[in-house]
Amino acid sequence: MPHVDPPAAAPGPVPRGGRQRDPAADQAILDSTLGLLSEGCSFGDLSMDLVAQRACVARATIYRRWRNKEELVLAALGSLDLPVPPLDGLSLRDRLVTLVDQLRHRGQDTNLHRLIGSLLGEAVRRPQLVERFEDTVVAARHEAFLRVLADGIDSGELRADLDLDDAVEMLTGPMAARLILRQRPVESAVFAERIVDAFLNGTRTSRPGTSPGTTPEHLPHAEEPLP
Repeated sequence: MPHVDPPAAAPGPVPRGGRQRDPAADQAILDSTLGLLSEGCSFGDLSMDLVAQRACVARATIYRRWRNKEELVLAALGSLDLPVPPLDGLSLRDRLVTLVDQLRHRGQDTNLHRLIGSLLGEAVRRPQLVERFEDTVVAARHEAFLRVLADGIDSGELRADLDLDDAVEMLTGPMAARLILRQRPVESAVFAERIVDAFLNGTRTSRPGTSPGTTPEHLPHAEEPLP
């Protein structure tokens, strides 16, 4: 089975000595950060002072939890994310559809995809911020995709030469482009199913009674329109 590195820990409050922190203050700080960003405050203009003023806390209260603005923004974005859904007992196709379709559920949160779009706008000026977003906020989901794909290779369902990281981008890119770049809603899981079926049609191994060009049974033949 291809080696899959464990995901990096998501940025969060910095553990310090002293009295126990107030979870209500944590949430107020995160909500204030998200509120400022969603209202059009850029990453460059965002400051600990602005967040502290809006959250009605001292600036030192924020610094006791997050070392800098970058960690605070990543933690705020991470607070909007959904946990990886349960995948046990599902087929390879159903596991992939579940993961891709959860991107739709995340993307229906217009606040989240507006904020992610803003983050992508910082990519040229601050590429390290986007890299840390991938290494922290989306790491658990990326890991889940990698494990499902690695299982598919181990079971002989997927080609052994499949590049796992490229495969994850093929599976997640269309949904992200639809929701974040084009700002188009996705009404049902049908789009996720089409993404996964197109992916599997090009990456499945041959099975008894089929050839590499044979359409898998879960896909309609070329003359049959997609639903």
